[in-house]
Amino acid sequence: MLAGAAIGALVLASLSVASAATAAGPVTTTEHYSFENWACGYPMQVDGQFTSRFRERQSPQGERTLVHENFQFAETWTNAAGASFSVSGKVNSKDLKSTPIGGSTYDVTFQSSGQPQVVTAGGVVISRDRGNLRYHFTTDIQTGAFEFLGAEVNGPHPGFSTDLCKTVAPITGNTSAEHHTPRPLGTTAAGMGYYEYLPPSYAVDGAASPLIIHANGYGENGDGSAAGLENVLGTGIPRFINVGGWPLDRPFVVLSTQHIEQPPGIPIVCDDVPWGGSCIMQKQHDLGHPAVSPCTTPGELHDFIAYAVANYNVDPDRVYVTGLSCGAFGVWEYLAAYGDEQAAAAVPIAGDGRPAWATAGCGLGAVPIWAFHGEFDDVVNPLGSIDPMTALSGCPGVTPDRAQLTIYPGLMHDGWDQAYSGSEGDDIYSWMLSYTRS
Repeated sequence: MLAGAAIGALVLASLSVASAATAAGPVTTTEHYSFENWACGYPMQVDGQFTSRFRERQSPQGERTLVHENFQFAETWTNAAGASFSVSGKVNSKDLKSTPIGGSTYDVTFQSSGQPQVVTAGGVVISRDRGNLRYHFTTDIQTGAFEFLGAEVNGPHPGFSTDLCKTVAPITGNTSAEHHTPRPLGTTAAGMGYYEYLPPSYAVDGAASPLIIHANGYGENGDGSAAGLENVLGTGIPRFINVGGWPLDRPFVVLSTQHIEQPPGIPIVCDDVPWGGSCIMQKQHDLGHPAVSPCTTPGELHDFIAYAVANYNVDPDRVYVTGLSCGAFGVWEYLAAYGDEQAAAAVPIAGDGRPAWATAGCGLGAVPIWAFHGEFDDVVNPLGSIDPMTALSGCPGVTPDRAQLTIYPGLMHDGWDQAYSGSEGDDIYSWMLSYTRS
Protein backbone atom coordinates (compact mmCIF):
# COMPACT_ATOMS: atom_id res chain seq x y z
CA MET A 1 0.00 0.00 0.00
CA LEU A 2 2.53 2.57 1.13
CA ALA A 3 5.06 1.27 -1.36
CA GLY A 4 2.62 1.35 -4.26
CA ALA A 5 1.74 4.93 -3.40
CA ALA A 6 5.40 5.92 -3.42
CA ILE A 7 5.96 4.35 -6.84
CA GLY A 8 2.84 6.01 -8.19
CA ALA A 9 4.00 9.38 -6.92
CA LEU A 10 7.26 9.07 -8.85
CA VAL A 11 5.43 8.16 -12.06
CA LEU A 12 2.81 10.87 -11.70
CA ALA A 13 5.56 13.40 -11.12
CA SER A 14 6.95 12.45 -14.53
CA LEU A 15 3.48 12.68 -16.08
CA SER A 16 2.91 16.18 -14.77
CA VAL A 17 6.27 17.29 -16.15
CA ALA A 18 5.39 15.74 -19.48
CA SER A 19 2.20 17.74 -19.84
CA ALA A 20 3.92 21.11 -19.74
CA ALA A 21 7.41 20.52 -21.11
CA THR A 22 8.99 21.96 -24.24
CA ALA A 23 11.42 19.99 -26.40
CA ALA A 24 14.92 19.96 -24.89
CA GLY A 25 17.45 17.75 -23.20
CA PRO A 26 18.83 15.48 -22.10
CA VAL A 27 19.14 16.86 -18.57
CA THR A 28 20.60 14.90 -15.67
CA THR A 29 19.81 15.89 -12.10
CA THR A 30 20.60 14.37 -8.72
CA GLU A 31 18.72 15.19 -5.55
CA HIS A 32 19.57 14.19 -1.99
CA TYR A 33 16.74 14.14 0.53
CA SER A 34 16.14 13.46 4.19
CA PHE A 35 12.96 13.49 6.27
CA GLU A 36 11.14 11.81 9.16
CA ASN A 37 8.38 9.39 8.22
CA TRP A 38 5.59 8.19 10.54
CA ALA A 39 3.59 6.21 7.98
CA CYS A 40 4.06 2.95 9.90
CA GLY A 41 2.92 4.43 13.21
CA TYR A 42 6.43 5.04 14.55
CA PRO A 43 9.17 7.48 13.50
CA MET A 44 11.70 6.47 10.86
CA GLN A 45 14.45 8.57 9.39
CA VAL A 46 14.54 8.39 5.58
CA ASP A 47 17.75 9.36 3.75
CA GLY A 48 18.04 8.95 0.01
CA GLN A 49 19.19 10.03 -3.41
CA PHE A 50 17.20 10.41 -6.63
CA THR A 51 18.90 10.70 -10.04
CA SER A 52 17.04 11.50 -13.26
CA ARG A 53 18.12 11.68 -16.91
CA PHE A 54 15.31 13.51 -18.69
CA ARG A 55 14.91 13.93 -22.48
CA GLU A 56 12.17 15.49 -24.60
CA ARG A 57 11.11 15.32 -28.21
CA GLN A 58 8.38 16.92 -30.28
CA SER A 59 5.25 14.84 -30.87
CA PRO A 60 4.63 14.15 -34.59
CA GLN A 61 0.86 14.30 -33.95
CA GLY A 62 0.75 17.80 -32.54
CA GLU A 63 2.31 20.39 -30.30
CA ARG A 64 2.66 18.35 -27.16
CA THR A 65 6.15 17.35 -26.06
CA LEU A 66 6.92 13.66 -25.50
CA VAL A 67 9.26 12.74 -22.67
CA HIS A 68 11.68 9.95 -21.90
CA GLU A 69 13.15 9.62 -18.43
CA ASN A 70 15.53 7.16 -16.82
CA PHE A 71 15.57 7.51 -13.08
CA GLN A 72 16.88 5.63 -10.13
CA PHE A 73 16.69 6.11 -6.41
CA ALA A 74 18.04 4.52 -3.26
CA GLU A 75 17.02 5.32 0.28
CA THR A 76 17.45 3.95 3.78
CA TRP A 77 14.75 3.90 6.45
CA THR A 78 15.97 3.72 10.05
CA ASN A 79 13.88 3.42 13.21
CA ALA A 80 14.68 4.91 16.61
CA ALA A 81 16.49 1.74 17.70
CA GLY A 82 18.80 1.85 14.68
CA ALA A 83 17.22 -1.03 12.73
CA SER A 84 16.96 -0.26 9.03
CA PHE A 85 15.99 -1.42 5.56
CA SER A 86 16.64 -0.02 2.09
CA VAL A 87 14.35 0.79 -0.81
CA SER A 88 15.71 1.30 -4.33
CA GLY A 89 14.48 1.36 -7.89
CA LYS A 90 15.51 1.78 -11.54
CA VAL A 91 12.87 2.80 -14.05
CA ASN A 92 12.75 3.70 -17.74
CA SER A 93 9.66 5.84 -18.40
CA LYS A 94 8.46 7.33 -21.68
CA ASP A 95 5.45 8.53 -23.63
CA LEU A 96 4.47 5.91 -26.19
CA LYS A 97 1.97 8.07 -27.99
CA SER A 98 0.15 11.37 -27.66
CA THR A 99 -3.02 11.94 -29.67
CA PRO A 100 -4.87 15.30 -29.89
CA ILE A 101 -8.53 14.89 -28.94
CA GLY A 102 -9.70 18.47 -29.18
CA GLY A 103 -8.31 21.91 -28.49
CA SER A 104 -5.18 21.67 -26.37
CA THR A 105 -6.13 18.31 -24.83
CA TYR A 106 -4.24 15.10 -25.60
CA ASP A 107 -4.81 11.42 -24.95
CA VAL A 108 -1.53 9.94 -23.74
CA THR A 109 -0.16 6.46 -23.15
CA PHE A 110 2.83 6.42 -20.81
CA GLN A 111 5.03 3.40 -20.09
CA SER A 112 7.33 2.56 -17.19
CA SER A 113 9.53 -0.52 -17.17
CA GLY A 114 12.23 -1.84 -14.91
CA GLN A 115 12.32 -2.44 -11.18
CA PRO A 116 10.37 0.41 -9.57
CA GLN A 117 10.98 -0.91 -6.07
CA VAL A 118 13.34 -3.35 -4.39
CA VAL A 119 13.27 -3.69 -0.61
CA THR A 120 16.34 -5.14 1.06
CA ALA A 121 17.57 -5.65 4.60
CA GLY A 122 21.05 -6.83 5.53
CA GLY A 123 21.79 -7.40 1.85
CA VAL A 124 18.83 -9.77 1.46
CA VAL A 125 15.99 -8.95 -0.94
CA ILE A 126 12.67 -9.20 0.86
CA SER A 127 10.43 -7.69 -1.84
CA ARG A 128 10.95 -6.85 -5.51
CA ASP A 129 8.66 -5.15 -8.02
CA ARG A 130 9.57 -5.57 -11.69
CA GLY A 131 7.96 -5.54 -15.09
CA ASN A 132 6.04 -3.11 -17.26
CA LEU A 133 3.35 -0.55 -16.41
CA ARG A 134 1.26 1.37 -18.93
CA TYR A 135 -0.64 4.45 -17.79
CA HIS A 136 -3.42 6.08 -19.76
CA PHE A 137 -4.40 9.70 -19.14
CA THR A 138 -5.54 12.92 -20.74
CA THR A 139 -3.84 16.25 -20.28
CA ASP A 140 -4.49 19.83 -21.37
CA ILE A 141 -1.19 21.50 -22.22
CA GLN A 142 -2.65 24.96 -21.72
CA THR A 143 -4.52 24.61 -18.43
CA GLY A 144 -2.54 21.73 -16.94
CA ALA A 145 -5.73 19.71 -16.37
CA PHE A 146 -4.93 16.04 -15.86
CA GLU A 147 -7.22 13.00 -15.74
CA PHE A 148 -5.89 9.54 -14.96
CA LEU A 149 -7.78 6.88 -16.93
CA GLY A 150 -6.21 3.66 -15.73
CA ALA A 151 -3.17 1.39 -15.86
CA GLU A 152 -2.08 -1.99 -17.17
CA VAL A 153 0.25 -3.95 -14.92
CA ASN A 154 2.54 -6.69 -16.21
CA GLY A 155 5.02 -8.52 -14.06
CA PRO A 156 5.12 -9.11 -10.29
CA HIS A 157 4.45 -5.94 -8.30
CA PRO A 158 3.94 -7.03 -4.68
CA GLY A 159 4.47 -3.44 -3.52
CA PHE A 160 1.20 -2.45 -5.17
CA SER A 161 -0.90 -4.72 -2.98
CA THR A 162 1.18 -5.08 0.18
CA ASP A 163 1.69 -2.34 2.72
CA LEU A 164 5.42 -1.63 2.93
CA CYS A 165 5.06 -1.22 6.69
CA LYS A 166 3.69 -4.77 6.89
CA THR A 167 6.59 -6.07 4.81
CA VAL A 168 9.22 -4.51 7.05
CA ALA A 169 7.51 -5.11 10.41
CA PRO A 170 9.96 -7.93 11.33
CA ILE A 171 12.83 -5.49 10.78
CA THR A 172 11.77 -2.09 12.10
CA GLY A 173 8.34 -2.77 13.63
CA ASN A 174 7.06 -5.23 16.19
CA THR A 175 4.72 -8.20 16.63
CA SER A 176 1.51 -6.32 17.39
CA ALA A 177 -0.20 -8.05 14.43
CA GLU A 178 0.25 -11.39 16.19
CA HIS A 179 -2.15 -10.16 18.88
CA HIS A 180 -4.77 -9.05 16.31
CA THR A 181 -7.64 -11.42 15.52
CA PRO A 182 -10.66 -11.06 13.21
CA ARG A 183 -14.01 -11.80 14.82
CA PRO A 184 -16.46 -12.09 11.90
CA LEU A 185 -20.14 -11.35 12.31
CA GLY A 186 -21.92 -14.47 13.55
CA THR A 187 -18.90 -16.00 15.28
CA THR A 188 -19.56 -14.06 18.49
CA ALA A 189 -22.62 -12.68 20.26
CA ALA A 190 -21.75 -9.17 19.06
CA GLY A 191 -24.01 -7.44 16.58
CA MET A 192 -21.01 -6.36 14.50
CA GLY A 193 -17.95 -8.00 13.03
CA TYR A 194 -14.74 -6.61 14.50
CA TYR A 195 -10.99 -6.97 14.91
CA GLU A 196 -9.76 -7.82 18.39
CA TYR A 197 -6.41 -6.69 19.76
CA LEU A 198 -5.37 -8.10 23.12
CA PRO A 199 -2.13 -6.59 24.48
CA PRO A 200 0.54 -8.91 25.91
CA SER A 201 -0.49 -7.64 29.35
CA TYR A 202 -4.08 -8.87 28.95
CA ALA A 203 -5.28 -11.65 31.21
CA VAL A 204 -8.67 -13.32 31.41
CA ASP A 205 -8.48 -13.08 35.18
CA GLY A 206 -6.88 -10.48 37.37
CA ALA A 207 -6.43 -6.78 36.64
CA ALA A 208 -8.87 -5.47 34.06
CA SER A 209 -7.52 -3.69 30.97
CA PRO A 210 -8.66 -0.33 29.60
CA LEU A 211 -10.71 -0.60 26.39
CA ILE A 212 -10.67 1.39 23.14
CA ILE A 213 -13.57 1.02 20.72
CA HIS A 214 -12.56 2.14 17.22
CA ALA A 215 -15.35 2.97 14.73
CA ASN A 216 -14.48 2.72 11.04
CA GLY A 217 -14.75 5.29 8.26
CA TYR A 218 -17.07 4.90 5.29
CA GLY A 219 -14.36 3.38 3.09
CA GLU A 220 -13.88 0.59 5.63
CA ASN A 221 -17.54 -0.51 5.68
CA GLY A 222 -18.16 -4.15 4.83
CA ASP A 223 -20.41 -7.12 5.47
CA GLY A 224 -18.70 -8.23 8.69
CA SER A 225 -17.41 -11.45 7.13
CA ALA A 226 -13.80 -12.59 7.44
CA ALA A 227 -13.09 -11.19 3.98
CA GLY A 228 -15.07 -8.02 4.60
CA LEU A 229 -13.21 -7.29 7.81
CA GLU A 230 -10.01 -6.87 5.78
CA ASN A 231 -11.33 -3.39 4.94
CA VAL A 232 -10.97 -2.38 8.58
CA LEU A 233 -7.20 -2.88 8.35
CA GLY A 234 -6.85 -0.14 5.75
CA THR A 235 -6.49 2.82 8.09
CA GLY A 236 -6.60 4.11 11.64
CA ILE A 237 -5.62 2.19 14.75
CA PRO A 238 -6.28 -1.28 13.26
CA ARG A 239 -3.86 -0.55 10.41
CA PHE A 240 -1.08 0.45 12.80
CA ILE A 241 -1.66 -2.74 14.77
CA ASN A 242 -1.67 -4.81 11.58
CA VAL A 243 1.64 -3.40 10.31
CA GLY A 244 3.55 -3.77 13.57
CA GLY A 245 3.33 -0.12 14.49
CA TRP A 246 1.35 -0.32 17.74
CA PRO A 247 3.52 -0.24 20.89
CA LEU A 248 3.22 -3.51 22.77
CA ASP A 249 3.36 -1.74 26.12
CA ARG A 250 0.13 0.17 25.49
CA PRO A 251 -2.30 -1.51 27.90
CA PHE A 252 -5.49 -1.15 25.86
CA VAL A 253 -7.70 -3.89 24.53
CA VAL A 254 -8.68 -2.49 21.12
CA LEU A 255 -11.86 -3.65 19.39
CA SER A 256 -12.25 -2.20 15.88
CA THR A 257 -15.82 -2.49 14.66
CA GLN A 258 -17.12 -2.66 11.10
CA HIS A 259 -20.37 -0.98 10.13
CA ILE A 260 -22.60 -2.66 7.54
CA GLU A 261 -24.46 -0.34 5.18
CA GLN A 262 -27.41 -2.53 4.27
CA PRO A 263 -28.51 -2.14 0.64
CA PRO A 264 -30.20 -0.19 -0.76
CA GLY A 265 -29.29 2.24 2.01
CA ILE A 266 -31.25 5.32 3.02
CA PRO A 267 -32.55 7.98 0.61
CA ILE A 268 -29.72 10.48 0.79
CA VAL A 269 -28.90 12.85 -2.07
CA CYS A 270 -25.83 14.96 -1.42
CA ASP A 271 -24.36 15.31 -4.90
CA ASP A 272 -22.89 18.62 -6.02
CA VAL A 273 -22.97 20.18 -2.57
CA PRO A 274 -20.00 21.44 -0.58
CA TRP A 275 -18.85 18.98 2.10
CA GLY A 276 -20.90 16.03 0.91
CA GLY A 277 -19.87 14.01 3.96
CA SER A 278 -21.39 16.57 6.31
CA CYS A 279 -24.56 16.53 4.22
CA ILE A 280 -24.82 12.74 4.53
CA MET A 281 -24.19 12.85 8.26
CA GLN A 282 -26.84 15.51 8.84
CA LYS A 283 -29.42 13.52 6.87
CA GLN A 284 -28.60 10.30 8.72
CA HIS A 285 -29.10 12.20 11.97
CA ASP A 286 -32.39 13.67 10.76
CA LEU A 287 -33.66 10.21 9.79
CA GLY A 288 -32.93 8.87 13.26
CA HIS A 289 -30.06 6.52 12.35
CA PRO A 290 -31.87 3.63 10.66
CA ALA A 291 -29.94 0.37 10.48
CA VAL A 292 -29.26 0.93 6.76
CA SER A 293 -27.34 4.16 7.47
CA PRO A 294 -23.97 4.79 5.78
CA CYS A 295 -22.22 5.56 9.09
CA THR A 296 -21.95 3.72 12.40
CA THR A 297 -25.01 4.43 14.52
CA PRO A 298 -25.09 5.37 18.20
CA GLY A 299 -27.17 2.32 19.01
CA GLU A 300 -24.57 0.03 17.43
CA LEU A 301 -21.81 1.53 19.54
CA HIS A 302 -23.88 1.33 22.73
CA ASP A 303 -24.75 -2.33 22.17
CA PHE A 304 -21.21 -3.25 21.16
CA ILE A 305 -19.71 -1.64 24.26
CA ALA A 306 -22.18 -3.57 26.41
CA TYR A 307 -21.07 -6.77 24.65
CA ALA A 308 -17.37 -5.94 25.09
CA VAL A 309 -17.65 -5.20 28.79
CA ALA A 310 -19.56 -8.44 29.33
CA ASN A 311 -17.15 -10.63 27.35
CA TYR A 312 -13.67 -9.24 27.99
CA ASN A 313 -11.75 -8.56 31.17
CA VAL A 314 -11.90 -4.81 30.70
CA ASP A 315 -12.53 -2.01 33.16
CA PRO A 316 -16.04 -0.61 32.60
CA ASP A 317 -14.86 2.74 33.99
CA ARG A 318 -12.04 3.00 31.43
CA VAL A 319 -13.87 2.62 28.13
CA TYR A 320 -12.76 5.04 25.41
CA VAL A 321 -14.46 5.61 22.05
CA THR A 322 -12.83 6.91 18.91
CA GLY A 323 -13.50 6.89 15.20
CA LEU A 324 -12.55 8.51 11.93
CA SER A 325 -14.84 10.30 9.47
CA CYS A 326 -18.12 8.30 9.44
CA GLY A 327 -16.97 6.55 12.60
CA ALA A 328 -16.25 9.90 14.27
CA PHE A 329 -19.75 11.03 13.42
CA GLY A 330 -21.02 7.84 15.06
CA VAL A 331 -18.99 8.72 18.15
CA TRP A 332 -20.45 12.23 18.29
CA GLU A 333 -23.97 10.87 17.95
CA TYR A 334 -23.29 8.19 20.56
CA LEU A 335 -22.16 10.85 23.05
CA ALA A 336 -25.31 12.89 22.37
CA ALA A 337 -27.53 9.86 22.95
CA TYR A 338 -25.81 8.15 25.88
CA GLY A 339 -23.49 10.69 27.52
CA ASP A 340 -21.27 9.11 30.16
CA GLU A 341 -23.37 5.97 30.58
CA GLN A 342 -20.45 3.87 29.26
CA ALA A 343 -17.62 6.07 27.98
CA ALA A 344 -14.85 7.73 29.99
CA ALA A 345 -13.46 9.85 27.10
CA ALA A 346 -13.82 10.24 23.34
CA VAL A 347 -11.61 11.11 20.36
CA PRO A 348 -13.61 11.85 17.18
CA ILE A 349 -11.47 12.59 14.10
CA ALA A 350 -12.82 14.37 11.00
CA GLY A 351 -16.47 13.81 11.88
CA ASP A 352 -19.35 16.29 12.03
CA GLY A 353 -20.46 16.94 15.61
CA ARG A 354 -22.87 19.78 14.88
CA PRO A 355 -25.97 17.54 14.80
CA ALA A 356 -24.89 16.07 18.16
CA TRP A 357 -24.45 19.54 19.63
CA ALA A 358 -27.90 20.55 18.33
CA THR A 359 -29.35 17.55 20.16
CA ALA A 360 -27.40 17.48 23.44
CA GLY A 361 -25.79 20.90 23.79
CA CYS A 362 -23.76 21.16 26.95
CA GLY A 363 -24.77 17.61 27.77
CA LEU A 364 -21.85 16.57 25.55
CA GLY A 365 -19.63 17.87 28.33
CA ALA A 366 -20.41 14.81 30.45
CA VAL A 367 -17.57 13.04 28.59
CA PRO A 368 -14.12 14.57 27.93
CA ILE A 369 -13.66 15.06 24.18
CA TRP A 370 -10.54 15.67 22.13
CA ALA A 371 -11.61 16.37 18.55
CA PHE A 372 -9.31 16.48 15.51
CA HIS A 373 -9.84 17.82 12.00
CA GLY A 374 -7.89 18.79 8.88
CA GLU A 375 -7.86 22.50 8.13
CA PHE A 376 -8.90 22.08 4.48
CA ASP A 377 -11.19 19.06 4.77
CA ASP A 378 -13.38 19.09 1.66
CA VAL A 379 -15.51 16.07 2.65
CA VAL A 380 -16.56 16.86 6.23
CA ASN A 381 -16.71 20.55 7.08
CA PRO A 382 -14.02 21.47 9.64
CA LEU A 383 -16.75 23.46 11.39
CA GLY A 384 -18.15 20.04 12.29
CA SER A 385 -15.42 19.89 14.93
CA ILE A 386 -14.77 23.59 15.47
CA ASP A 387 -18.34 24.68 16.23
CA PRO A 388 -19.31 22.04 18.81
CA MET A 389 -15.93 22.16 20.56
CA THR A 390 -15.95 25.95 20.71
CA ALA A 391 -19.47 25.91 22.13
CA LEU A 392 -18.63 23.11 24.53
CA SER A 393 -15.65 25.01 25.93
CA GLY A 394 -18.08 27.67 27.15
CA CYS A 395 -20.32 25.25 29.05
CA PRO A 396 -20.39 25.33 32.86
CA GLY A 397 -17.88 22.97 34.45
CA VAL A 398 -16.14 22.08 31.18
CA THR A 399 -12.45 22.73 31.77
CA PRO A 400 -10.01 23.14 28.84
CA ASP A 401 -8.52 19.66 29.30
CA ARG A 402 -12.01 18.13 28.89
CA ALA A 403 -12.77 19.95 25.62
CA GLN A 404 -9.71 19.92 23.39
CA LEU A 405 -9.64 20.74 19.68
CA THR A 406 -6.75 20.18 17.29
CA ILE A 407 -6.89 21.45 13.70
CA TYR A 408 -4.04 20.14 11.57
CA PRO A 409 -2.81 22.86 9.19
CA GLY A 410 -2.79 21.99 5.51
CA LEU A 411 -4.60 18.66 5.86
CA MET A 412 -7.75 17.76 3.98
CA HIS A 413 -9.98 14.80 4.92
CA ASP A 414 -7.37 13.22 7.13
CA GLY A 415 -5.79 13.69 10.53
CA TRP A 416 -6.31 10.18 11.89
CA ASP A 417 -2.80 9.01 10.99
CA GLN A 418 -1.32 12.01 12.81
CA ALA A 419 -3.57 11.70 15.86
CA TYR A 420 -3.31 7.93 16.21
CA SER A 421 0.47 7.79 15.63
CA GLY A 422 1.31 10.88 17.67
CA SER A 423 3.48 12.22 14.85
CA GLU A 424 2.49 15.81 15.68
CA GLY A 425 3.17 15.39 19.40
CA ASP A 426 -0.44 14.71 20.43
CA ASP A 427 -0.60 11.87 22.98
CA ILE A 428 -4.24 10.86 22.97
CA TYR A 429 -3.51 7.63 24.83
CA SER A 430 -2.11 9.22 28.00
CA TRP A 431 -4.93 11.76 27.77
CA MET A 432 -7.56 9.01 27.63
CA LEU A 433 -6.02 7.10 30.52
CA SER A 434 -6.17 10.23 32.66
CA TYR A 435 -9.96 9.87 32.75
CA THR A 436 -12.21 7.30 34.35
CA ARG A 437 -15.98 7.20 34.29
CA SER A 438 -17.45 8.32 37.57
